[in-house]
Amino acid sequence: MKIEGVCSSGLCTQCGTCVALCPRGAIAAEWSLRDGYLMRVDDDQCNDCGICVDVCPGDGLDFTPTAWWREENEDAAFQDFLGPWRRLLIGWASDAQTRYRGASGGIATALLQGALAHDVIDAAIVCRMDPENPLRVQTVIARTADEIAECRGSKYNVVATNTLLRRVLDEPGRYALVGLPCHIQGFRLAQRRSARLRERVAFTLGIFCASSFRPRATEVEALRSGLDPRRLSRVSYRGPGWPGPLRLETRAGEASESELSTYFPHFVRSSSLLRCRLCPDALCELADISVGDTWLPRYDGTPGVSDLVIRTPRGERLIDTVAPDWLTLFDSTPDEILQTQAETSQMKRDRYRGRMWLRRLSGRPQPCNPGIELRPSLGDRWAGIKDLAREAHRYVETVRYPSRD
Repeated sequence: MKIEGVCSSGLCTQCGTCVALCPRGAIAAEWSLRDGYLMRVDDDQCNDCGICVDVCPGDGLDFTPTAWWREENEDAAFQDFLGPWRRLLIGWASDAQTRYRGASGGIATALLQGALAHDVIDAAIVCRMDPENPLRVQTVIARTADEIAECRGSKYNVVATNTLLRRVLDEPGRYALVGLPCHIQGFRLAQRRSARLRERVAFTLGIFCASSFRPRATEVEALRSGLDPRRLSRVSYRGPGWPGPLRLETRAGEASESELSTYFPHFVRSSSLLRCRLCPDALCELADISVGDTWLPRYDGTPGVSDLVIRTPRGERLIDTVAPDWLTLFDSTPDEILQTQAETSQMKRDRYRGRMWLRRLSGRPQPCNPGIELRPSLGDRWAGIKDLAREAHRYVETVRYPSRD
């Protein structure tokens, strides 16, 4: 299957790896409000070398205990859904302001700033809302603590992070890559082909993920709030505080806030990427360190707390270097981490089986993920059937809230 086939079949994760690794620059990621990033191939430039397909995670990944990406980490513990791990922690940024202003305790911000301060990296690949178009997420290379801080917080919006791997290939230095599971998967596939990426990326920081969402979701939320999305000047999905509201501001000074529990279900129902619904990797199993919200009642009302899954020796070395000055951490257990992520597990792994079952019935292409149980229970099948209603909900919202794009 060529990369165009991956896209047309709905299996594109929009990670952008193919754009960065194409040796002839024949692939471009074109952004639209309705769909996010679409990969376009210039047939005149393409020579059918196949590199784009080799580094594409859209067609699936091996999740078996003996998968190729575990070869340097064979002694790590392993548990289904949790993935490989060497240490399990719960914690937050030691700096009170970093903790308060982050999405879930400021762990990612503090880790990156600490890595920069301890000379582990020269820069970090992170993302922020585009100042010129707040409905779009922009990937940037941050080289200072302040630039890292500007990129704090969740972005419930699709982003082609790995397009910047081209900069890593072209510009010497030591980089951290922050990404969702699809970004880290694409990066690991790219590393297999590129010694330069293996040398220059010092570590990967994976963010727990239930789904990526089309930019259209934020536009609809603006319309639901009575704001003109064309006049937005700022979009903030989480924080300050935990879990923090979605805050939309316009150039005229208008503003609205929606609590996570209010707006997030609308995003899930109407704007999840199709490929996200076929992804079993919620906790970013291929990262060196994975982080995400700690959803435990005892932490309600706090400024934010994160789960940390330290997966590789490289991740352990980073934590040992950075944690004493930058993080407040406590040991956790597999049961506790799985408890905090119970809702994400249901959303990703249980419904995944039902969705894959429906894909097989329809004869449509589906990703191949060896190591993931595919025998759906009746409950899984029912969850997959109910998921079809989300497509109907998306069309209803299109009628109720016509796009201003």
